[in-house]
Amino acid sequence: MHRRVFFYLWLVMGLLLAACSGTRAVAQTTPSPYTLEPVFADFYAFLGGPQQAGAILSPGIVEGNIQKQYIEAGLMVYDPALSASERVSLAPLGQQLGQWDAPLPDGNLQGALFVDGYIIYSGFEQLYQQLGGGRYVGRPLTGMRYIEEQGRVEQYFENLGFYMNLEDPQPVARLMDYGRQVCGQSCAAPASGPAVVQTELTYGEPFASVAAALNPAVLGPRLAGPYQLADGSIEVIYQNLVLYTATGQPQTVLPRSLTALLSILPEPRTTQLNNPNVVFYALDGAFGYNVLSLFDDYIRQSGGYELFGVPIQELQAVSGGASQCFVNACLQYQGGQVNVLPLGAEYNTRFYAQPSPLVQEAFDQIRIEVWEARAQVSSTEGQTIYASLHANGQLLQGLQPYLTLTLPSGETVEYIFPLTDGNGQTLLNIPPVQGQNQDLVIYQVCLDGLHDTSKCMTDSYRIWGNP
Repeated sequence: MHRRVFFYLWLVMGLLLAACSGTRAVAQTTPSPYTLEPVFADFYAFLGGPQQAGAILSPGIVEGNIQKQYIEAGLMVYDPALSASERVSLAPLGQQLGQWDAPLPDGNLQGALFVDGYIIYSGFEQLYQQLGGGRYVGRPLTGMRYIEEQGRVEQYFENLGFYMNLEDPQPVARLMDYGRQVCGQSCAAPASGPAVVQTELTYGEPFASVAAALNPAVLGPRLAGPYQLADGSIEVIYQNLVLYTATGQPQTVLPRSLTALLSILPEPRTTQLNNPNVVFYALDGAFGYNVLSLFDDYIRQSGGYELFGVPIQELQAVSGGASQCFVNACLQYQGGQVNVLPLGAEYNTRFYAQPSPLVQEAFDQIRIEVWEARAQVSSTEGQTIYASLHANGQLLQGLQPYLTLTLPSGETVEYIFPLTDGNGQTLLNIPPVQGQNQDLVIYQVCLDGLHDTSKCMTDSYRIWGNP
């Protein structure tokens, strides 16, 4: 089992609200009277939720085993008969709108994203990739169109449409209202309806931003939490430190006094040494502790004494180095390097032999979506793999999945993704894979949880285009 940087649950709904103009665009001005079907909760968040994909326009539509639901940007479809990675999709509403341009002949278009005979407008590339590329946006139906009288550009795809108002101070790619155009009067709001479903994660900030501001080596990997204690506080256990929010102060992160909890007792205070390699930390007039200068520098560059706490002992000699404990953590100097000792791991083992049910429940709610930039690549071309992570309808920032690539030869190669961004997404550029035309390259994206649990999603692409 691979141990990676564990997930930081962060409530993120960060994309700009789409504005109305010309050819209609997604814009939510009032809450929807309809309830979001649970099978679409994560996918709706992946599409950007109401801020980007617009309001829910219809109740759930059942056709045999298939469920559908209109949103302003399109029509979501759930088919339980398909594989896990393909069950949720978007219907090809763009084809019903009658928009089509003749494709261009293949050519060497330096720097352009060329898909099935169409150039993806550069201003749309980021949103196109963010929303899953061809898998969810669908194939292009047109090239970029400039609508002079509206001062905008737009491009139609099978499942979603993109536009950008060039006259905006900061033009942003937005989604057209495919769903409203196709559904029309059938999606008129009822006189009364069920309340809007509101899904939110119980845990997340402010831990993620505190962790992001520190060198990862200070806290170490996350081992457990966030979870709520009986007194209402919320705690996260890292390898080296434990952070929590006090009851009634949900936005203030504090460090646990680990040394006291682990029975590391304070030593009698002493006076200042005449030694250039130490810094005296006074606690009671002329009495305090002499802190190794290397430790003092490390602390001041890594969260300060507010994070580590004041010293509780003098420098201790250890094999090949030295150590010193503070209220919340202990430092060690060995091999020419300062490290934080894993008191958080010891705390976790001593007080939480089993993972909190709330921690496991939170991990169980995580869903992974994966897709590749191109369904087929030659053996001279690299590939880009995208991953998006959600839980309970929210996008998750600060997670670090890993990828196992199974080559045509049967050999496996492992890669680690960067942390997911504010949109819950991350990407990995894969070097060219050697193989024959039609060879299948299988990739599996996984996220590790606690106590040898993991969550994975598998997909594949083909080698094609070799001479």
